[in-house]
Amino acid sequence: MHATSSPLLVLLPVICTTLFLTGSAIQLHRPDGRRCIPAERDALLSFKKGITYDLTNRLSSWGHSQDCCQWRGVSCSNETGHVLKLHLRNQNPDPNTRSGCGNNGNGLFGQISPSLLSLKQLEHMDLSMNCFTAHIPLFLGSMKKLRYLNLSGILFSGEVPPQLGNLSNLQYLDLGTEIGKSGIYSKDITWLKNLPVLQYLSMRNIDLSQISDWPHVLNSIPSLKVIDLSYCSLVSANQTISYTNLTKLEKLDLSDNSFDHEIASCWFWKVTNLKYLYLGDNNLTGPFYDALENMSSLQVLHVILSQQQPIDERKL
Repeated sequence: MHATSSPLLVLLPVICTTLFLTGSAIQLHRPDGRRCIPAERDALLSFKKGITYDLTNRLSSWGHSQDCCQWRGVSCSNETGHVLKLHLRNQNPDPNTRSGCGNNGNGLFGQISPSLLSLKQLEHMDLSMNCFTAHIPLFLGSMKKLRYLNLSGILFSGEVPPQLGNLSNLQYLDLGTEIGKSGIYSKDITWLKNLPVLQYLSMRNIDLSQISDWPHVLNSIPSLKVIDLSYCSLVSANQTISYTNLTKLEKLDLSDNSFDHEIASCWFWKVTNLKYLYLGDNNLTGPFYDALENMSSLQVLHVILSQQQPIDERKL
């Protein structure tokens, strides 16, 4: 009797000890059932403090629970609890200004807090169509895990920081504005060359009038699929490019610039894989039809030639 019961007496404390240690490990990892990282929760709350006006209470859930991963606009990794996505786009901008700053807008007003630097694993950040003031923050260039950055529709002023070139994992970058001439400009976009996997680029309405080598910069990023440089005050598109690296480019929007030369001399005719090409409201002159011979993938061409019959959304 004693011989058969002894192993059970020995095993029981071992099993209990194992369960206790395992339970303790779980308890240490999640002391109160939270899923998010405490430091990242604090960073988000610091960001909220920088918001001075939130008409639609988009951030009302922030701070009501310990788990910041349950807050509106915040997505976390199920495995690590790190914040991976911050999606705070204003879905209902002012229809008159097409931004978050009008009287009828629902944008967040305030500052973009540098506390976001504590979101070490953040990959996706969309703050578009809101009303953040001042310049594009320099610290964004230190958020090197970012793959997606959308700051469109924000009425920034000043120069686009070249520090954005540190975001070597970036695949999507939208800095464009939708209203008039914004107060933002760039004298040098060579920092774009440091974004080797960039697929989508929009700098719509950013003043690039002092930049002449922009086609060569773009040509150094073979991953690009979409380029929007409309309303950028570009003065010419007749630069000479011996060969093109833009073999994946499908859409190019250069409308509403200040081109004043023959359309046939434009560099982009070498990008024969283009599907959508927008050139409206420039001062381009014809003829140009010979340049289309190799554009077998082109589906839509929007162009108005000076002193000639307008061609609008020409289906090819």
